[in-house]
Amino acid sequence: MKVLSLISDGIDSPVAAYFMIKRGMDVNFLHFHRDPFGKVRKVVEKLCEVSGEQTVLYLIPHERVIGLVAEVCDKPRLTCVYCKVIMLRTAERICKEIGAKAVVTGDSLGQVASQTISNLYVEDSAVKIPVLRPLIGLDKVEIVKIARQAGTYELSILPSKPCQAVPKKPATAAKLEEVDLSIDVSEILEGVRVEEIGV
Repeated sequence: MKVLSLISDGIDSPVAAYFMIKRGMDVNFLHFHRDPFGKVRKVVEKLCEVSGEQTVLYLIPHERVIGLVAEVCDKPRLTCVYCKVIMLRTAERICKEIGAKAVVTGDSLGQVASQTISNLYVEDSAVKIPVLRPLIGLDKVEIVKIARQAGTYELSILPSKPCQAVPKKPATAAKLEEVDLSIDVSEILEGVRVEEIGV
């Protein structure tokens, strides 16, 4: 079964994809890039070694997401929630195009502001497709241990540019009524770069 994994330049999301690969899923990837994406490409190549299969990496500039957040979000504290909503809605559209049955994320409960139960509930409400979170109950020590087993850890800790849009006081308890869940992500999907990666 095909799934689409959101993959960042951090440690967690490659581990989430690794779990899905180990369960026999056909994992494709979506990355919203801030830097040159050579680092993420290498991580995906490493995961292809695990799966023994080719995959597809969809690449979208993160600045498109931040631009749309600036248009629709009137409360800076909700920036991260809106960012995740837009990413999930974008992933859902790609899933429909490629026949993927779920989106996979590297969310681990409470690690960052967008990963509280309240915020995850709001974010999930923006899409109809299942959102799988294989790391949800793991802590950072456990995730790092698995990243080392997967062979992605050393790549994931290479330097990368942090997001400049994170507010000083991000919301940790967003409410459905204060977030627009019907955001049109068509512009973000224009000109998506697609790379086939395999062993």
